[in-house]
Amino acid sequence: KTVQLRAMPAAAVVVAAPVPGLVADGPPLGNPIVQRPAPLVRAASLWFRQAPRTPASGQFLRGRSRHVTRNAGAAGDGSSGDSEDEEANPFQTFVGFMAGLIGSVFSWMGSLDGSREESTSTARIVQQLGQSPIDTQINKPVYSLGAFPKCTDASNLRSRARHFTIVTTAALPWKTGPAINALLRALSLAKRGNPVVLLMPFVTREEQQKLFPDGEVFENHMDQEQYIRKWCVERANISSAGLPLELRWYTAKYVEEVRSIFPSGDCSEELGDGPRDVLILEEPEHLCWYHEGQRWPKIFSHVIGVVHTNYQSYLGGIGYEGLMGTPAIRDNIVFTFTSLVCSAYCDVTIKLSKTGATLPNEVSCNINGVREEFLEIGRRCAQKRSQAGKAKAAEEGLKGQVYYLGKGVLAKWENMLTILQESGPALADVAFDGYGSGPDWEAIANRAEQLRTMYGTQLKLFGSQDHSDEVFFDYPIFMNPSTSEMLCTVTAEALAMGKRVILPKHSSNTWFLENFPDRCHSYQPGDFVSVESAVRSALAGGWPSPLTEEASRQLSWEGAVERLFDAAEVRVLSGSFSRPSEVAGARLAYELHHGLQTDTPLVSKLLKEMTLKSRPSSRTPWEDYMIEWQKTGTSKKIVEQVDVQVRQVQQDAVQRQERILEWVNGQQTSKPPPP
Repeated sequence: KTVQLRAMPAAAVVVAAPVPGLVADGPPLGNPIVQRPAPLVRAASLWFRQAPRTPASGQFLRGRSRHVTRNAGAAGDGSSGDSEDEEANPFQTFVGFMAGLIGSVFSWMGSLDGSREESTSTARIVQQLGQSPIDTQINKPVYSLGAFPKCTDASNLRSRARHFTIVTTAALPWKTGPAINALLRALSLAKRGNPVVLLMPFVTREEQQKLFPDGEVFENHMDQEQYIRKWCVERANISSAGLPLELRWYTAKYVEEVRSIFPSGDCSEELGDGPRDVLILEEPEHLCWYHEGQRWPKIFSHVIGVVHTNYQSYLGGIGYEGLMGTPAIRDNIVFTFTSLVCSAYCDVTIKLSKTGATLPNEVSCNINGVREEFLEIGRRCAQKRSQAGKAKAAEEGLKGQVYYLGKGVLAKWENMLTILQESGPALADVAFDGYGSGPDWEAIANRAEQLRTMYGTQLKLFGSQDHSDEVFFDYPIFMNPSTSEMLCTVTAEALAMGKRVILPKHSSNTWFLENFPDRCHSYQPGDFVSVESAVRSALAGGWPSPLTEEASRQLSWEGAVERLFDAAEVRVLSGSFSRPSEVAGARLAYELHHGLQTDTPLVSKLLKEMTLKSRPSSRTPWEDYMIEWQKTGTSKKIVEQVDVQVRQVQQDAVQRQERILEWVNGQQTSKPPPP
């Protein structure tokens, strides 16, 4: 992530919208975690810098993520800098791509030996709000080619003539983000006049019984489509009958072990005969991990991937065993292949927040909104309180005080239960109400009873309710201690209903904390004094003032669509390419991924069995392979080398411990080595 690899031809593509900005030759904005590159990658980088070069017209290289990789020497001071780029050499291109891939894995694994460090310096080259990039060390523009270029025609989505195709991995009545948000995004685009095709998965009746609530099952996709159109009228207050919106379906399979839906075949064959203009892949990783069909950028003018899931948190709760049970290995496998498919199939990858791993061509932006009914609830409740009088409204509001709404699994409730446990009697006078249902609801209820017995904690539990239900109207405060989501829609709904919210300081909550500071009360995770302070501050604040028109628009889907248009923009600084998916690295990523699926089916099968937790026999192909590999001379040499390294590490640790003990006992006056 932090190394320039000079093997690629000049891509000259900058994935940069005015929101949130462009960073070149430096870390992303927002003081992120900086990971030192592994020695292997530094060596590869050095080798490529010394390789013969052929002058080219392009002056910018495409970075792995949303960066321009360029030597600042080519600034406006007239110095030539490093403006020469290599010819596309197939061997160097392949090695460069693999080195970058390995670098991502090694830098990610660097966290195991403490090599993660907070960035203390600002990015050297910064561009914000459409201004020319500035080299902050010399305080001069990076180039003198005039105004910052406009976005490409293909990435300018504001025209109502643009045709949108949205492919998602879930459909109602499964109430999950990719189902609801993809549908509401399609409705919002269709409302503004854009033709939209929404392609959704259809699973078997048996799988529907596992997924859908209240025993809802559908014999065919036409019945399910009727359910969805009825939901649009009743819950979204939008009739899809007169809109340019077409619902289509592809055959899919629900994998219960990982609680996800995957296409059964090539879903691009189910697109129909409509235009191939703008494609939005909701959860591109799920749609493309095992994709064997056409390359999406080949058939669409502009491809956007929207990442909904924080896989570092999500995969940890699945319960993998064996090789995938090791977090470092599991996270690296998933991160590597997610990076591979996002580079191969997407022009822009939009993450709803900065939570999770960095991805190619990444833009962090909340492009989701809330249903209009939540904003209407907020307006009605504010009007009711105004008519009743401030004193009475405050009295009624404090009856309910604080509530939390979450699925009944311990992973979702652990933070809330831990906060109440560690706070002890300090928050015993505050009433907390919890709503939910799920497989761990009984265990959650038992923990709540223990807290009441030990500390007098006022935590009452109730069954699951839709967040727009009247039962939530009189609560002034919503508390969401979870940090497992990419961005929590329930928090946005609470803000839309005119409530105060209590949130941990976490990247998944940054958008709320920055845009609604007057009604967001934050605390440091793990600091229970900070938690109590946030709760007391929210209670003392009473009901917040009604949302302004601008704040309401930020939460609405109209505002979300505008942010989507901003985040999807691509700008070209120089060179012949007009989109990120055209560059050599992206094409190579596709060849590698497609070849893995088609040319090496054994490896593809192995990966599916590892990631999907499927075990067709008592022993997986991976285990068979490892047993045979361990018999080879190569494996014995590697094991011997590992043993030597392990013994050396152990000896070093023992020696360091002895030196520290000697110093502690006063036998050595010199300063001990840092722990």
